[in-house]
Amino acid sequence: MAMALCDGSVPNGERFEAWAPRMLRADAGPVATVMELRKTKELGIHAVARCSIHPDDLIISEQALLRLPPPSAEAQRLLRGFGELGGFLAPALCAPWATTSAEQREACLQLFYAHPGSEKRSQGTHLAACAELLRCWAPLKHSNWTPEELLHFLHIVDLNIHKDDERPQNSEFTGIFVFGSKFSHSCAPNAAWSFDREGRLQYRALCPIAEGDVLTFSYVGNGMNLITSTLLRRERLSALCFVCSCARCQGADMSRRLPCPQCGGSCYPSYPQVDDATLAGSSRDLIQDANIWKCESCKADVKASDLPLEAEEELTELVPRFMQGDPSSAREDAERLWQLRQKAAAVLSKNHWTWFLATFAWLQKCLLCLRNAPIVAFSERDLCTASTEAARWLESAAPENMEQRLCALFLAARLAQHLGCGLTRWGYDIENPLREPPSDRGFVALRKLELMGWELRETCTIGPGSERDLDPNLAQRLPTPPGPPFATSGWV
Repeated sequence: MAMALCDGSVPNGERFEAWAPRMLRADAGPVATVMELRKTKELGIHAVARCSIHPDDLIISEQALLRLPPPSAEAQRLLRGFGELGGFLAPALCAPWATTSAEQREACLQLFYAHPGSEKRSQGTHLAACAELLRCWAPLKHSNWTPEELLHFLHIVDLNIHKDDERPQNSEFTGIFVFGSKFSHSCAPNAAWSFDREGRLQYRALCPIAEGDVLTFSYVGNGMNLITSTLLRRERLSALCFVCSCARCQGADMSRRLPCPQCGGSCYPSYPQVDDATLAGSSRDLIQDANIWKCESCKADVKASDLPLEAEEELTELVPRFMQGDPSSAREDAERLWQLRQKAAAVLSKNHWTWFLATFAWLQKCLLCLRNAPIVAFSERDLCTASTEAARWLESAAPENMEQRLCALFLAARLAQHLGCGLTRWGYDIENPLREPPSDRGFVALRKLELMGWELRETCTIGPGSERDLDPNLAQRLPTPPGPPFATSGWV
């Protein structure tokens, strides 16, 4: 007898069991031996590991229940008439209703979660807009949807959609997935998703996952936005009507340490408690900042008014802006990021996430300059020091965020490759780059590097395109003085 995918806590589990063989790729392995669906009051229906899962193991490979490609030009014209509601309504005009069966539509409404509070608060303008779409959008006219059903569907999509915003070529794969939607959120996730070439949703393990662990991914993406403070992550997640209670968010906000005005030690914010029941839709007003901070050294209570929160707000806005600049402005952005990095270190300390992000972004811009500029204005020593400090920051502030730590490692490997040296000077042990506990398959970081074609040696770093990209005269273009490469007088 085949192993059931749902345990007894899942209501109507037979519906999930019926869709499993149709949605889940059989040759990817027997999913029911890897994961199980359960239901609890805290997480609702969610996925749990049924066995130990190794890093890079494929957990599921799933077809979309319903594809939601980009809206057509005609649909975009119609949506513009709804103003700010257009983005929320768009999936109703993207779905291929002509080829969607009644069974698929029923599954859309019954097998996914939509926040009841959010639906209750959208019964006015949102419901009227749905009625208007049913009246004027031809593919919906004969769909037998009611305005209430369409609104419920849109809330389901809003909470459960899988969309790859980083790769435009994957826009046609956007959709909702029955089993992928049951992976829970964490700010230190143990899994990440992507689309394969056929548009299947694939979840792979980022780190060792133990039997019984909840399977998680990040609702705010796998980029460096996960490195920001608990406050900023909660503000972003408030649009989904929940307050993250993962282990990282419940603990001290290690990404947001500020210098204690009394002893110079590190202060942590003591955030007010907010639960899902009191979170009013997408309102960020209920996500309050800390009024009191706790010093880990002198144990003093520090008032928020005694801390440099205005400078923090300024850096929170400026650092991401210059991080996302066009590659053509790499030199100018690097200069600006160096200044922001200096300010963050002086005012907020090197324990703050804005310092780390400015450092990481500066290293990225420097790599672009190394590849493209005939003359560079920074030294190898500057780069090595910044990389080492960034690696140590991640190790202390976000040790469980494997994806982000790997990004910093890959960036250091590319810099070392271009400069013709080993990784040791860049803050990494070539035998165990991320100082991670060994698993029965070794170290995650080393295996990732090997899979991508990298080879670490004491005196050099060999990677994809090494012979093509490595310039033996590159080091001669680096200035010999080890001092700061850009003017740092005055605040930004």
